[in-house]
Amino acid sequence: MRKINVAIAGFGVVGKKRYEILKKIKEVNIVAISDINTKNSPKNKDIKFFSNYQKLFNFRLDAIFISLPNKIAAEATINSLKKEINVFCEKPPARSYKDFLKIYNVYKNHKNLKIKYGFNHRYHDSVIIAKDAIKKKRYGKLINIRGLYGKSKIINFKGQWRSSKILAGGGILLDQGIHLLDILIFFCGDFLAVKSFISNKFWSYRVEDNAYSLIKFKNNVVAMIHSTATQWQHKFRVEIIMEKGQINLNGILSGSKSYGDEKIEIIPKLVKKSHKKKFLSFKKDLSWDRETNEFIDSLKMNKKIKTGNIEDAKRVMNLVDKIYKSDKSWNS
Repeated sequence: MRKINVAIAGFGVVGKKRYEILKKIKEVNIVAISDINTKNSPKNKDIKFFSNYQKLFNFRLDAIFISLPNKIAAEATINSLKKEINVFCEKPPARSYKDFLKIYNVYKNHKNLKIKYGFNHRYHDSVIIAKDAIKKKRYGKLINIRGLYGKSKIINFKGQWRSSKILAGGGILLDQGIHLLDILIFFCGDFLAVKSFISNKFWSYRVEDNAYSLIKFKNNVVAMIHSTATQWQHKFRVEIIMEKGQINLNGILSGSKSYGDEKIEIIPKLVKKSHKKKFLSFKKDLSWDRETNEFIDSLKMNKKIKTGNIEDAKRVMNLVDKIYKSDKSWNS
């Protein structure tokens, strides 16, 4: 079998992380990389480097990894599909649900291709274990979920695009909170209704720095989430309440290492004193490797994208859209 020819569009922190994983996969041949900052060119001079991602289409590519700013990500995905190239695109899939639907409509005519989105939190050990417990009803039926994901600011990149409504499309919810929403969809499936409050009162950008939402899912589970850029001590916490117990996800392993150790706390319903809490902790983040390898494996074996596929992306982008629109006073 010939090697899988891959290009990377966008070679910032995330693009470089994907590169380090891809270069260890023997079936992959990294052909070319693009980034607007020419200082980001790879040390391997055998790999062609361009400042314009469209130059990547001059090569015979099997797949492209897109790590571009929100405004360009949807455009690059559409162009790749039209060139008959399989796509792995980092979150968010687009600036808005409206922009995402443009991708979705193009994909309808290219269903022979694979498209996967970078929601790596699904691949963290703590989330995998919680999903398994929910699926197998290990602690009875799911009742409700509370989630908090927060950092201390909206990080600006070159050109200040993270805080720009035009360039980013949204603030903390679309940037980081989207992981929390994706986890909820992973656990609960489709949603029914949304109530929310959106605020930009602290940082005063045109994008939100806080989003508070109640979400009802079709399985009658209600989730309450807070996505925030005013969490001075960074925090990730998900509380999963079931009939016979509770699972708490505390901390998440990340590149910044600012969210603490990744741990699971399992608390049984206190019927007997002998029912004790259980604790699990994880020291290594394998989520990026698992996610990348799963995509490459789907290309090698011509398998369907099971998770993080275009339907998952549609659900989460629709949910983001509904959260914004639920607060009638939010018109930024």
